[in-house]
Amino acid sequence: MIIQIEDNDGDFLLIEAADYLPDWANPETTENRVFIFNQHLHIIPNTVVPTDSPLKLIEAIRLVSQNPELTQSSPEIELAIMKRIGEYPQKIKESSHTAILKLPVEIAAILTLKPSLLAPIVSTYCNLDVLDAKHCKGIKLEDCISTQIKFTKYLYAMLMQSELPKYIRHNNAVKEKKAQLGLKVMCGYRIITSRLSEDIYHTPEYKKFLNSLTKNGYFKDNLEGSLEYSQLLEKAMAYFLDMECSISLNACNVINEIKSSDEFNKTIALLKQKSDTEMLEEDDDAWLNVSPDELNEFLNTHYGKNVKLKNKDPLTPHILTSELTDFLKETSNFDGIEHNRKENTKDSIDFNSDDFVNCIEKLLNMVSNQSITDSDYSSDDDDDGEDCVENNMDLSCEAQDVELASKLKSIQNDDVEFNIFKNLSQSMKDEGMLGPASTILRQIGVKKCDILDSDDDD
Repeated sequence: MIIQIEDNDGDFLLIEAADYLPDWANPETTENRVFIFNQHLHIIPNTVVPTDSPLKLIEAIRLVSQNPELTQSSPEIELAIMKRIGEYPQKIKESSHTAILKLPVEIAAILTLKPSLLAPIVSTYCNLDVLDAKHCKGIKLEDCISTQIKFTKYLYAMLMQSELPKYIRHNNAVKEKKAQLGLKVMCGYRIITSRLSEDIYHTPEYKKFLNSLTKNGYFKDNLEGSLEYSQLLEKAMAYFLDMECSISLNACNVINEIKSSDEFNKTIALLKQKSDTEMLEEDDDAWLNVSPDELNEFLNTHYGKNVKLKNKDPLTPHILTSELTDFLKETSNFDGIEHNRKENTKDSIDFNSDDFVNCIEKLLNMVSNQSITDSDYSSDDDDDGEDCVENNMDLSCEAQDVELASKLKSIQNDDVEFNIFKNLSQSMKDEGMLGPASTILRQIGVKKCDILDSDDDD
């Protein structure tokens, strides 16, 4: 069996292996080229089918099935993907959170029969605007039951961190956590059901979708009402419901179908019986509390650059500036930083940092010499000793050049490196690991503990 997996972002499996993909692979060139076959990932390379040639799905499947040795991806790509998905399905349990909510029995029954509706309800509430908020007025926690609801940790965190509407924030009835969470879900539910349409296929969105299909020849030359036209229309309606209509509109349709089913009434009766006798338990949500150091460690582990210091040397201003220099030499684009870029183009600019520093030093020498010359030797009254003054000036300038150059060389590296180190350290303390200085340091693999102590006040 050959499997193709895609979502709205395309071949999402390749995102996990982005650092190991060949140079030609990008979202525009991997269409119909990524498959799973015999428990291995297969990517049809551009050496087999050039990327400038369209590749049909049937032809791609044939290539993978007949030439698996040519299309199987490298071990590095597969390991990168397995590192992310290898913990599943156990990871699903670790990513879920069960909480107790106080909800009207109608909403509890709907979420029991269709748990996936929780996602659009939570998202709708967390993104409500002024127009949506008017549907939340007048909500009362009456005729409610306590029920267990399973969230993903992401949805639970979204709901917990979102604020209650201002006009009910101080209501004594919603001081309990389960009541607050239930109230938020009720608000999201009300907003979604306010958009409920008697017929989803009479909405402006569907009419626009149908007109687009007709304009692009989807129905071919079939007359409206014919057998083949009806079959194509049925497929289009199913596709629109699953893929094209808005999430809230789809949720409205599903809620309407559930409420008209026999299972809905049976579930309501069952939930009322359980609420009187069942002892409900919920998961501990201490995982919501993440310290800045833990977050930084997580970001470094998953997205940072690992820097290994020789012999476990402590981080010094010299090491820091060296790593920053290497980082700034990298090339970046919309895909991120391109490490060790080798290709050069005719229009590329060759910037030599050493030459640039030398030019700056010479400029400083010239400015310094000129100021000394103007202050010490300029005179409009002593014309008789002009030649002598000029000779003295030449000798003095040469001596000053030598002295100034030696001082610059001796103090430049230490002072500049120390100042950079000091400024970045202070920035990290001020911004709390969430600003530009911290971002730069994370990119070169420097952690907060490498620079600052926990009680560092200097």
